[in-house]
Formats: sequence, structure tokens, C-alpha cells
Amino acid sequence: MIISRHGGSLELLTRDELYDIHLASMDVLEHTGVVVMLDEALRLLDNLGASVDYKTKRALIPSDLVKEAIQKTPSSFVLYARNPKNKLRVGGNRVYFLDGGLTSYVVDLAGIRRPATIKDVEDLTRLYDFLDNVDMLAAGVFPTDVPEKVQHVHAYLKKLENTEKVCLYVYFARGGVVANDLIEMASIVAGGPDELRKKPMIMGWENPISPMSHGKEQTEMVLEFAKRGLPVHIGPAIQSGSTGPVTLAGVLVQQNVEVLSGIVIAQSVTEQGRRSPIVYGAVPALTDVRYGTTVYGAAEAALMNIASAQIARYYSLPCRGNGGATESKTEDIQAGYESAITLLMASLAGANLIMNATGGALEPGIGSMSYEKAVIDNDMATVVSRILKGIDVSDNTLAVEVLEEVGPLGHFLSHKHTREFFKKEHIIPPLADRRDYTTWRKDGSKELKRVARETASKILQEHKPAPLEDSIKKELEAIVKKVEKRELT
Repeated sequence: MIISRHGGSLELLTRDELYDIHLASMDVLEHTGVVVMLDEALRLLDNLGASVDYKTKRALIPSDLVKEAIQKTPSSFVLYARNPKNKLRVGGNRVYFLDGGLTSYVVDLAGIRRPATIKDVEDLTRLYDFLDNVDMLAAGVFPTDVPEKVQHVHAYLKKLENTEKVCLYVYFARGGVVANDLIEMASIVAGGPDELRKKPMIMGWENPISPMSHGKEQTEMVLEFAKRGLPVHIGPAIQSGSTGPVTLAGVLVQQNVEVLSGIVIAQSVTEQGRRSPIVYGAVPALTDVRYGTTVYGAAEAALMNIASAQIARYYSLPCRGNGGATESKTEDIQAGYESAITLLMASLAGANLIMNATGGALEPGIGSMSYEKAVIDNDMATVVSRILKGIDVSDNTLAVEVLEEVGPLGHFLSHKHTREFFKKEHIIPPLADRRDYTTWRKDGSKELKRVARETASKILQEHKPAPLEDSIKKELEAIVKKVEKRELT
């Protein structure tokens, strides 16, 4: 069951400040421009009326083209799963929690950091399928025991087999080749290309190359999805102080330039009646100048996530944020407070899709995925979900009659009002231990990390998602064999 969450109550920027960021972005787009490595995309921009220099691959994009592209972009859309009950409407102030990645390492249930395997793709997918706060699977881990040229089809098949939730595969190396393979697989599950367009269950994914550049392979993927009217995510991963300005406002302008230029490129190949939904992505980070590491779990990253959600709403676009990230190398207190702060801020801001919210992300630059932390993240997401519900103020919840009945020095525990509203008003996180110290010691003094490890192990031993239909599985396996023959012979 998908949990209903709504954010958008937390804002940092005024309407005037949003307009200033917009004007600054238009200035940069028109006078500095962006580099586009794919010649096809340059020609499309040229035909639209952008000023294109084919030698330097730079395009100057006037504001009227940006405005037109935004007007073509839907303000919300639906992503479908093989179980129709798990579909997600993306947009408005709805908040969904996603896994994370795409990393090549895991921290397994023995506490060992090691290269990820195709078995990890399967196991983490089954774990995420069970955890109730994982609404959508986007990335996961990169299986290092499968040849890179065919890993996308192997990994996507494992994900489709092991979850009934919305399930993407975020992988953009080799561009159009990979895009077409993934779209073909999704079409089989959806019931054909036309059904996939009507009920998309896959999304193109671009992280522009900052500063202000669209890489060849990623742009190919964007165009392949856009030509079919399928959703596209464009999310710069700017590092303040290295690949972007040190000032947070400067990062927001650069991010806006990269996203809006990507939207113009994507909508340049769409047709009336099949416009691609596009997610305004934000993956703001810092560079820690002491170590040269990428930092997602910082206060400044949380601030930029809030602002990014506001900017997306300014253009009436669905948005993606980043939360639940940490630079800790293990499931410790640092991992707890960094993950909690970034997830809570992005959620209150109303980011529609929050990557790394419940995936188990660890390390600078999200270097590994932890089985134990994924379970802990789910617990944290339970608390954040309750905060997003806010406080219900009504005649029943104001409890005037109850206060009169119980009176001074009375007790509310046995009152029928408590029994009626307890589950509606209070949540109980699955893992958090709220017992007294003596009872906790008597029951083994288990710390949260140990409880998470035992919980994850139990889930993986017992949880079996509904299988794919045999006919669909055979068709998907045939595609995997076809790609292997194409790439490995």
C-alpha cells in the first residue's frame, strides 16, 4: 500500500527571490548558453531558433523557447507498476520515498563492504519491496559481476522479478542503446509500446555534466524517451565550490539553467498529444575542500533541496529532491542525524520524488548501500511521514468533553477517546526501542544496528514478491539473451 504524504509547507525563498533566480537563469541561457555534445540535439535547438555554434557545441537559448517548452510540460503524471495498486501520481505536493544509488558497493549483513553483485540487486529489491516506506525503486546497485555492456538488462530483469512497486532502472551509459533495451523490456510488461506510452512504468534519466553541459549518451537517452512521450528526469548533481559556484544562490541559478535547457531539448522532439512529462531534478551537494569529497548530507544541501522544490513549483513542474544521505561510513549517529535532517527538509519542502530516502545510502558521494541502513531508513521515514500529516484540529481532537470528563488529576489511558484516536494520532516506528532500560537489558541489550540486521535477514528469508507471469518472464529473458548475443559475441 502506498502511503499518502503531502509536503510543501516549508519555504525559504520569497516570490521576488524566485523571480530573481528565474531572470538570472534566463540571462545565462541567452548569453552564456550550454554545451550540448549530441549533434542531433544541437540541430533540434538550431531548428527551434536557438543560436548554435557547431564547432564549440554551444547553444544560446532565448527565454521564449524556455517558456514554450515549460508550457508543453505536464504539471503531473502517473507512473505505473506491474501491480496497478502501486501506481504513483507525481506532482502537486505529493511526497514519495525512493531507494538510492547507483553505487558499485554494498555493506552486507555481515557488515562487510564489498563490490555489489547481481544477487545484491535481487536481494535489495526484495527488501525494498517489503519495506512499507519505499514507494518506488529507481537505482539500487550496479552489479560488478556482470559484464557492463549487458548489466542493464540483467539488473532490470531482476528488479522486475522481485518487486510489484514502480520500478525503474537508472542507467544512462551508452545512451540510446541502453534506452531502447530498457524501453523494450518495459513495453513487454506493460502490454506493448502503445500501452507503455499510455501507462508509463519507466523513466529516462539525465544528470547533466556540470557546469552547464549535456553529455552525448545522456542526451541520447533523453531523446529516445521523449520521442515516445515517456517521462524524463533531468537532475543536475552540482557540487557547490567545484562544479558550481560556492554561493548557494549561484548553484540554484546554474541548476535551473541545466534543467531548463534539458527541458527545451526533450520537448523539441515531442508531438501534440504525447508530450513527455519531465521531472525537475535536484541533487545539490558540496565539495568538502579539505578532502575533495562530495557531500550530500550537509545543512547547505538541505537548504538547496528546499529551494529547488520551490523553483520547480514556480514553473508548475514535478520535482525530485535528495534526502536520507550521509557521509558516514557506517550506520552510526552521524548517519542518523544527517539522513534525518536531509529527508525531513526535502519532505517538508514537498519534493515529489526523494532519492536515497529509504535505500540505505552511506559514504561521501553515496559510495555504498547498506542493508541494515535501508531498514533503519524505513523506520526514519515512518517518523517523517507522521510529521507530514501534521496536527488534526477538529471538535473531536480538541477533546473539550474528554477534558471535562477526566478532570483535574485524572488519567486518560483507559478513556474511550484514547482507544479511538491512539492509532490515528500516534505512530510506532517498527525498530525504535522505547522500553525502559531494565527491560531492554533483560531482553538482550540490542542496539538498533543489530535489530536492523536481524530484521533485514528475516525479511530476505521470508518475503517472496508475486512472480512475473511465465509468458512475460520468457519474453524478458529472450531480450536479455538477444542483448548478450549483440554485445558479447
